[in-house]
Amino acid sequence: MTRILRTAKIYLLQFLGEVFSYKCYSGFSRNSTTCDESETECLGDRCMTVCQYSYNNGRMFKSIMKGCANETMCGANGSATVEHIKYRFHINCCTGNLCNSDGYKLPSEDPTPNGVKCPTAYCTGNLQECKSEKEMNCTGSMDQCFEFRSDVIDPGQKEIKFLKRLYER
Repeated sequence: MTRILRTAKIYLLQFLGEVFSYKCYSGFSRNSTTCDESETECLGDRCMTVCQYSYNNGRMFKSIMKGCANETMCGANGSATVEHIKYRFHINCCTGNLCNSDGYKLPSEDPTPNGVKCPTAYCTGNLQECKSEKEMNCTGSMDQCFEFRSDVIDPGQKEIKFLKRLYER
C-alpha cells in the first residue's frame, strides 16, 4: 500500500509540474528592436517583453529583452530627460506559454508641458560640486524629480562617475 501511495505522489508531482510550468521566449538585444529568442522555463505563468529607448548627443539606441516576469514588474514604464540625454522604457507582460512573441512596442510619449518643473544638471568628475543651475519642464505624465548617481565603465575607457538630476515618470 505504501508503494502505491508513493507512486501516486510521484505521478501527481509530475502532473502538477507540467500544469504549473510555463515557457517564455527569452533573449536580449543591445541595439536592435529584434532579438534571437530561445525558450526558457519559468516558475510562474507570466512572460515579459521589455522595450527601451535612449538618445544621447544625436545617437539613438533601442533595445529589447524577453523572459520570465514577476507580477510586480508588469506594466512598469517611465522616461527621464536631462539636457541632451533621453531615456524611456516599458515592460509588457502576458500570461501563458510562449505568449511574449510580440515585437518592439514602446508607447508614444506626450510632449505637452504639465506645469511641473525639476532642477536639472549633468555632471562628471567631482560630484560634490555638482549644482543644479537649470530647470526643465516636465511633460505628459512625468511628475517626479529624482537624482541618479552612477559609476560607468565603458569598454576600453576609464571609470566615469556621474550625477544626473532630472525628472521621470
